This record gives sequence, structure tokens and C-alpha cells, in this order.
Amino acid sequence: MRGRSARVLVVALTAALVVAVSTLPASADDAHGRQRGESAPLVRVGAAAVDVTPPLASSGFANPAACTGASSFHGPHLLSLEEPYTDTNGNGRHDAGEPFLDCPTPRADGTLAPPDGRWDGIYLGGGDGGDRQPTAVLDPLWARTVVVSSGHRTVALTSVDNEGVFKEIWDRVRAKVRTDLHGARGLDDMVFTSTHDESAPDTIGISGPDELTSGSDPFYVEFLIARTARSIELASSRLRPATLWFGQARPDDMTTCWSSYPFAADEELGVMQARDLRGRAIVTLVNYGIHAEELGFSSDAQDRLHLSSDWHNFARRALEARYGGVAITVAGSVGSVEMPQVYPTTRDLTPVSEYSSQGNGGCRTIYATDATRVSYGYTASTEARGERIATWAERALAHGSRSHSTVVDVRRRSFFVHLDNALFALGSSIGVINGKDAYRNGVKLSRDASGAVIGGPGDSFLTDAAWLRIGDGEFVSAPGEVFPFTFARDFSGPDDVAVAGGAPVKDWIMARMSAPWRFVVGLGDDMIGYIFPQSNAVAVPTSLTPPDDTDRFGCAHSDDGEAASASAGDLVTSQLASLIGPSTDRSSVHTGRYVWRDGTLHRSPLGDGGQACAGPGNVFRPAPGGGAVAVRLDTGVTIRVDGRHWRWMDLRGRPEVAVSTQTRGVVDRQGRRVWIDVFPALT
Repeated sequence: MRGRSARVLVVALTAALVVAVSTLPASADDAHGRQRGESAPLVRVGAAAVDVTPPLASSGFANPAACTGASSFHGPHLLSLEEPYTDTNGNGRHDAGEPFLDCPTPRADGTLAPPDGRWDGIYLGGGDGGDRQPTAVLDPLWARTVVVSSGHRTVALTSVDNEGVFKEIWDRVRAKVRTDLHGARGLDDMVFTSTHDESAPDTIGISGPDELTSGSDPFYVEFLIARTARSIELASSRLRPATLWFGQARPDDMTTCWSSYPFAADEELGVMQARDLRGRAIVTLVNYGIHAEELGFSSDAQDRLHLSSDWHNFARRALEARYGGVAITVAGSVGSVEMPQVYPTTRDLTPVSEYSSQGNGGCRTIYATDATRVSYGYTASTEARGERIATWAERALAHGSRSHSTVVDVRRRSFFVHLDNALFALGSSIGVINGKDAYRNGVKLSRDASGAVIGGPGDSFLTDAAWLRIGDGEFVSAPGEVFPFTFARDFSGPDDVAVAGGAPVKDWIMARMSAPWRFVVGLGDDMIGYIFPQSNAVAVPTSLTPPDDTDRFGCAHSDDGEAASASAGDLVTSQLASLIGPSTDRSSVHTGRYVWRDGTLHRSPLGDGGQACAGPGNVFRPAPGGGAVAVRLDTGVTIRVDGRHWRWMDLRGRPEVAVSTQTRGVVDRQGRRVWIDVFPALT
């Protein structure tokens, strides 16, 4: 109930407050970890990085795509892993209609896949349109793995430079590792993620030469499988005693930009570092929820054709120069969160209004922008963005803490996602999306040599959700581009969701987690497109004629066209909630409101409005006096934030100095968290 006056009951640690916030059991030491205050607990950690860049054609790499008869075709190639062709128009690339040699594909498991009837070559995935055959390689692509073992459980987490990789491909990597290592040397599970790099080879299929032809090169897929498996095998062979360290920071010199409503983001950057017994870094892992798309959406005709790992290259290079060891960058909640604009100094991250942000690709923002931003370009904002991220990771570790737990655990569940998206169903059926298994009524359908589904389209995809615990860090894995509010909520009420009458997200994932440090692994173990709850599903194309993607607030939902299902967010959160189980930290979730200095109650601690794309809701009205001073719970109790007994809490459960767009409740000095659910009516 926005703006409703209320008398602020100021309390510190009264008996009423204790009753209100003690609904969860008191915190206990991790049953698998160590008591706080003991000497540094040890795990065993190994890390490795293996280059997965398509080899240059001039490198002497034995090209498996050049089968018998290749010498008769003289078309030029920048990269290997492409089938021979004749360049009849002399433009230096393969075009539709030009002769080519259709070759079988040697698979990583030793089998041979038959020719698929199309020219197989490297097309870059994502970006602004398809048919992007690379003309230059700016920096390498990598598969980077960390393996952590407690002695009881051992898990691998691998991040690969790619827009997104299907579960079916990662399952083949798992199978290869188990074969190569004769049971995978005690690896209990292998978790994968993609950096969402939109200047890497297309493994999904939708960025090919045209909308009806797959852009996924089977020769590159096999290369990726073998190289990624190698990174896990190397990391497993390098296990040594280590301590774990965690940290978190919110960059304040970059402004977030969105492609779709709602304009909520997890703007926190999380870090995990493992150090050997001499204090040297074995691995530094950075988790941040932004796109890697600058080259792919460049207005420069050549930039968009350049192969690169985007800002990840510069961030990892800077981290390894600073710490040594292996640097790993992991995508977070990237759904609709585009590349942030980079500024030379600190920015005020208070919303001002919703408006278009200038730059490559175009997007919307709620923060002030001006001409002091770093200009777009590979050696300008791409490099600056990566290096800033590395700097913020260093700050996060400097203000972070050593893990007091040695627990390592993992849980996984496979489940079906219904194909609401008629375009996805068609693409799967005709073989454009040929690497993702299609199912009908729970039965996997066969494909012919071209990749087309035999017997018509399927009605669902099989995907995975996973939960990881590594020391004091807790990770949830989302099989696609999860919109941040799906896991972290925002300041919306029933009148603010895109679909009138829409319900809130069923399970608040961040509030369910219990570890001190919380991470979202985006594009984890699969790529099923955008993930958001049904209350935000305005334009998922249920027919071959896409619907109007403008919602009732005048905001576009262009991303809806790349969601497999309107209810994917509700389904994924339900699966993760069951994997996580009940929260075991000292926390509670209450319906409540933020109390402004004038005594009024509001869903946002900062101000009202500023989210709608048209009309009066477009203007942000800041709270008088600088924001909320307390929270009002549904029990009638008010908790005043004084900076000593109670502090503000961000969307990952960490203390904040002041209210922000990241605020989700309050935390006391003993670590007791009170999450404020602002969606329901306050009774």
C-alpha cells in the first residue's frame, strides 16, 4: 500500500521485536564445517584453463572437416573446423549456393556422425543478427575449471566462453571425463556455465546464414567437448590443500542497462578465491550478472565479425596479473541485463526515470547517464569494463572473509519445460536448434542426419537445475538467462507486474539460501532461453505470428520471444527451492513495508515510480530525506535501522551501508536476517 501513513513505532531490541523475528531456529555451526575461530579449514582445490578457440586454418591443425576430396575445393578459411567449399563470387567466405564438400563428423566418443546436408562452418552466436562469419580473432576463448574437494564430496565448476550451451553437450562432456578418468576420480558432479559471450561460435543454431539454417558447426561442438573435458581432467589432477576466501562488492562506476521490463538487477559482484598453503591464489572466480555483447552489437560492420571473449578476456587477464593462478568469470542473473556503461568516476545509483540509453545495441536504464562515459569499442569500454570488474573483485576480497566451512555438496534435478514458444518448437523440428533433444509426452524423439525431428515437433525440452555448496559459498544454477527479479525479487506489487492480476514469484530463492555468500550461476548446465515468471510473460510467441511485445506500462518485452516457456521462471524456482530445502540460517521472511522519514509506508525504500516507460509512472519521486529509516512488519512491529543493532541488507543477504535498489530487508549484528516481502497487501 504505497503512501499510506503509519505511526512509526521505534524499537531496538524489545521483547515484541524478539518475538517477531525469532520464527526461525537459532543459527548452528555447519554440521560439515568447522566452529568459527579455529585455524583455517582446508579443502583441496585444482584449476585449469584450456583454449577452446577454433584453430586458425594456417596453424597446421589437422582439420576433421576436411575429408576425402577436400583438395578439390579452394575457398579461403580463417579458421579450421570448417568444411571445404568453392568461393565462386570471390568474397572470401562461403555463401548459400556455393559448392561445398559435405563431410561426416568424427565425434569425441569415437563414433562418426553422417553428413548433415549443409555447409558446416563457424558462425558467431548472439549479437545483432545472424550470418556472422568471423573475420578476425581478437583474443582466445577458454574452458576454465575449478575442482573443489572436501574429502567426502568433490565437484567441478566449469565456465566456457560461449553464448549458451545445451545440457546435451555438457552431458557428453561428463561422459567423456568419466571414460577418460575411469570413473572421474571421485568427481561427484560436474557443473557447467557459459559466459554468455556473443562473439563466440554458435552452438545453439539460431545465428546461422538464415533463419531456416542452423549455425551450429558439429566439428566445433566436438572440439569444444574434447577441450572442455580436458580442462576438468587437468584441474582434477592438480588438487592441493587450500583455504577459501569470499567477498562481494557493488561497482559504482558502471550503470546498469536493460532490454526488457522490469528494471531490476543483481548489481553485486561476488568472488571466491582459493589460496594454497603459502597464500598464493590457485583460482579466483568472479560472478557478475551482465551480458558480454559489445562486439556482437557493434555498429561497426567489422567489429561485429570479430571473435572474442569480450570483457571476460580483460577481466581474467587483469586478475591473473594481480594474483596469479587461474581466473574464472561466471555469468550471473544476466536476463535482460545488458552491458553496463562505464564511467571514469563514481556514479549516483539513485533512479531518476526510465529512458533509452545511448550505445551499441540500445537498451533502457533508470540511472543518470552523460557524455563522460567511456566510448564503446574493444580497446575502449570493453577493455575498461573488464579491468574495472577485476578491480572490484580485488576490493571485494580485501573486504571479504575466509571461509569457516569445508563443506562441499551438490544436488541436481532434471525436469521438463513445456515449449510454449512456437518458434523454438519449429526451429527444433526442422533442425535449426539441432543440438537440443526434443520430447513429446516425455519420450525423446529421433532426428535424421540433417537434425530435423522425425515425426513432427516435440512439446518440451529436458533441462537441469543444480545447487552447490562450497565452503561458506552457496550457488544456484539456472538453465538459461534468468531475469534477476525471478530469484531476488524487486519492489513490485500486484499493480506493477506486466501481466494484470499476475502473482508474485512463488519461491524467493535468495531468501531460501543459508550460506554467508550467495551466487547465481547463469546459463548453468543448459540454455533454454530467458527465464522469468508468468506474471512477466507478455509476448512469448505461442504461434508463428509473434504478439505485440508492449505491456500495459508502455515497456517492451523483446526478450519474451527467446523464452521457451511463459512459466519457466516459476518452474525453475520451484525446482531449486526443493533442492535447497528450508533455510537453516537465522532468517525470516515477513510481509512488510519500508518506512520513510515522514512516517509513510512504501514498497520501495528509495522512492516511488521511475519504472513505467510511459505516463506518470515514468517519473521517479524520491523519498524525502534520503530514503527509508525503518521497516514495518506484518506483525505490527517496526525495526528502526540505526547502523549498530540493525543494518540494511541487500538482495544476497549481506549488510548495506544505506538503502539502494539492492535493498531487500534488514540484518542485525548477530547475523539475523529479516527479508521484507513487499508484494502482498499489508494487513
